[in-house]
Formats: sequence, structure tokens, C-alpha cells
Amino acid sequence: MLAAMLAKTGRENGQALVETALVLPLVLLLLLGVVQFGIILSGEIAVSSAAREGARLAAVGATDAEISVKVQNMLHNSPLLEAVSVHIEPQGARSFGQPVTVTVEAGTDVIVPFFDLFLGESFRHEADATMRVEYVQEAT
Repeated sequence: MLAAMLAKTGRENGQALVETALVLPLVLLLLLGVVQFGIILSGEIAVSSAAREGARLAAVGATDAEISVKVQNMLHNSPLLEAVSVHIEPQGARSFGQPVTVTVEAGTDVIVPFFDLFLGESFRHEADATMRVEYVQEAT
């Protein structure tokens, strides 16, 4: 009887290997999906923070060039973001109490295989922030 039990269990040695081979690709795809989601979320947070910082600079009297440089420098620290553009409305001189809006656009490449079928080649981020002008620089 012991020999019959050992013979029966000996035929199931490859079961775990087959189950692992069937489930492993799905688990890896799920894990890579979580990583891609984290990359996209990180880019979204960075773009939103840069727009808010740009609007704050505009509200306290910075020039358009200073705002663009600050936003570009903030997003330069995020290596996965590309094609950054900054739009400031209104451009040029601003008056006290006027709303100023800074819009930042950037893209993140989709690096996980097969996810580009759903998300495209890159994921576009866009954020804007509006603040009231608190300080106006005097013309010199």
C-alpha cells in the first residue's frame, strides 16, 4: 500500500512547474502595470506642482521668462518627463488683483509592453493653476 501511495504522488511532480508557468506571465504583467501606474502618477504630481509653483511666482511679480525657467528646472528633475511646455496667461505685464494662469504640459513614455495598446506611445499630463496677482514689479 505504501508503494502504491508513493507511485501515485510521484506522477504529480511537474504540477507546480506547470501552474507557475501559466500564472507567472500574468503576475509579471500585473507587477509591471503597477510600476507604470506609479511612473504616470509621479509625472502627474510633478506637473501639477510645477504649475502651482509657476502660478505662485507669477502672483508675486516674476517675469514670464523667470516663471518658464523655474518650471523647466522643476521638471528637469523628473527624468521620465519629456516635451515640457509652459503657457502663461496673461503674458507680459500684469496688474494687481488680476488672475494669472500657468498651464504646464508634459509627456511620459509608456514603457510596459502591451500597455501602449491602451495608453498610446506616451501619456500626456496637463495641469494649470490660477492665482491672483499680489505684487507688481515697477518698471525701471
